Order: sequence, then structure tokens, then C-alpha cells
Amino acid sequence: MDDDQKIVDAEVISEEVDEEVSNANADIDKAEFNQASALMSLEELIKNHIINIDKLRDELKQQREMFEDSFINNPTYREHVEKVKEANKAKSSVRQQIAKQPSVAQLKQKVDDLRFDIGEQNKTLSDLLQDYKEQTGATQLEVNGKTYAIVSVSKLVTKNSKYNP
Repeated sequence: MDDDQKIVDAEVISEEVDEEVSNANADIDKAEFNQASALMSLEELIKNHIINIDKLRDELKQQREMFEDSFINNPTYREHVEKVKEANKAKSSVRQQIAKQPSVAQLKQKVDDLRFDIGEQNKTLSDLLQDYKEQTGATQLEVNGKTYAIVSVSKLVTKNSKYNP
């Protein structure tokens, strides 16, 4: 009789375990569905924002053209624009002559090199800060008594743009 009792208990336990596993799987399925649903909602929000931004850009372009046309159609404004163009040509000519001087050309090269170096340092700093943020979860960093916020910037570029070959 003990043997029969053990088998019956085993079957009951097995049914309870199967039910718990089934409930756990259902909970996982619900969580995955909720996560997928939330992701789809987020993607839809992103797409709607892109569409809205494109519409606003089109409207901005149209309004800007109308605004600029208001000036171009004014004869007094056009006259002054022509005078400014002539002055800019003269200024540009003098600037080019000065820039050809060896000492000025050398200074320009130093300025260009420093700008390039700063750009490279900023790119490296951005990568380092991203790694730091991922590893520590920190959103701030104190340097020389100043507190800086670590800010990530994301942007969307078209697949065939210069940013995404």
C-alpha cells in the first residue's frame, strides 16, 4: 500500500509542477508580448515624429522662400545687396593677399591643425564617456571642481547619407 501511495503522490506532484511551469511560461509569453507591444508602439511614435518633422520642414521651406521673396522683390533692398556684394569681393581680395604672406599662412595652418586636433580629442572623449557611462551608470563627472553632465546624442540619418556609407 505504501508503494501505491508513493506513485499517487508522485503523479500529483508532477501535475502541480506541470501547472506551475505552464503558468510561468504563460507569464513569460505575456511579458514578451508586452515588451514587443511596447517596442512596436515606440517604433510607431518614432515614425510619426519623423513624418511630422518632415511636414514641418516642408512648411518651413515654403514659408522661408516666401519670406526671402519679400526682400528680393524690393528694389531698394536689391540695390543694397549689390553694393554689399561689391564690398565683399573687395574684402575677399584683400584677405587673400594678406593670407598669402608666409607668416599669416603659417598661422592659418596652425589654427587649422588645432581645430582638427580639438575635433579628434572631442571624438575620443565622446567614446570614452560612452564607455564610462555604460560601465558605471553615472550621468555626471566632476573634473577640476566642475560637474559635467554626460549627455548622449542620437540622431537619425538616411541610409544613403554621408554619415552612413
